[in-house]
Amino acid sequence: MSLSELESHVFAYWLANGAADFAMVGRWWPRGELTMMINDKVRQAVRPFGAAAQGAAEAAGEAYVGHMIDNAGFANKDQKFGGTMHQYQPDGYKAALAALVSSDAILAKAAAGGEGFWQSAFAALT
Repeated sequence: MSLSELESHVFAYWLANGAADFAMVGRWWPRGELTMMINDKVRQAVRPFGAAAQGAAEAAGEAYVGHMIDNAGFANKDQKFGGTMHQYQPDGYKAALAALVSSDAILAKAAAGGEGFWQSAFAALT
């Protein structure tokens, strides 16, 4: 999934401010429900940056869930009646998140940009 510049900043902000604190019960979830939960958490994280940032949360959340499913942050189980369910995997989630954080160019800019980086970046994008 290709993200716009605003969506990429929302994605990076979630990585830096909320993703590491995420945990959930070990039940199996359909992708749609899992995505709705993450989208809500991302939307809440970027709320200080206004409606445009909140509007970009859906695409960022979808990309995040996709990455976590593909990289062992969530286990996958095919159902006998069709469909796939996903279960939070604490160790896999931490490893997949660490890989995202270490490779994200926006987070590298944020580290160099200091305290006002996010406010300035979102002000320019929204």
